[in-house]
Amino acid sequence: MKYLYLTLVVCLHTSLIASAQQQSFQSAVGLGGIGAYRHSAFAFTFEPRFNFYTFSPHESLSIGACMAMGPCGQWDYRESKFVDRRGPMKISWMMNIPVTVNYTFGNAATPGSRRYMGYSAGVGYGTHNASRVTDYAPGLDSAELHAHGLVLDGRINFPIGNSSWSLHSSYMFNFSNNNPDVKGIFTMALLYNIGVPIYGPHPPKHFKHSKEYYRNLKQEERKRKWEQYQERRNKKKSTPTALPVS
Repeated sequence: MKYLYLTLVVCLHTSLIASAQQQSFQSAVGLGGIGAYRHSAFAFTFEPRFNFYTFSPHESLSIGACMAMGPCGQWDYRESKFVDRRGPMKISWMMNIPVTVNYTFGNAATPGSRRYMGYSAGVGYGTHNASRVTDYAPGLDSAELHAHGLVLDGRINFPIGNSSWSLHSSYMFNFSNNNPDVKGIFTMALLYNIGVPIYGPHPPKHFKHSKEYYRNLKQEERKRKWEQYQERRNKKKSTPTALPVS
């Protein structure tokens, strides 16, 4: 946990240094899944994100925490032949909290990026807590999974209609000594980026007069053109034709 706190302090210090730059706040929600050695879970995901340095409206550096929480089935992974596995499967809750610094380009880089596609890559530190059932071994926690470590984060941002979505994936290397059999934890989720449109708003038409005014104006225009046509026609009729010279 001390590494997670250190990451938060570094991120906060970086954001204060870049306070003179244009900043913005974004968030995303979605669904996903988490998998590791003898461990799996379904996840509800929420990600608050602070863009602390903006290169342009479609390129930024941000601090985010793609938090995931959900049920995980306590599947019995014990290999012993003398274990009684009768009874209903138990459901427990899992929590995954990574804090990362990301570089984002294109779609969803900022709330006003207005780009069709985009991508993001980042690095940080995270923690993961869950329950599982596996064979006991010296130095191995067979009932609880407590992991923490370096997190590599990546995503592809794409549009659906006029909204922005992200296919997010991350991998956390496990530095904990409680579960040495778990080398890492993989996460994947589909996220909806809240308040990030793809296309700009259509400017409203500004009318100086009422619709009735423009309707009458069109009628007057048609009447004027008709009078001009009649005038040219009458003028043509009144013009004498020249007699041929013999």
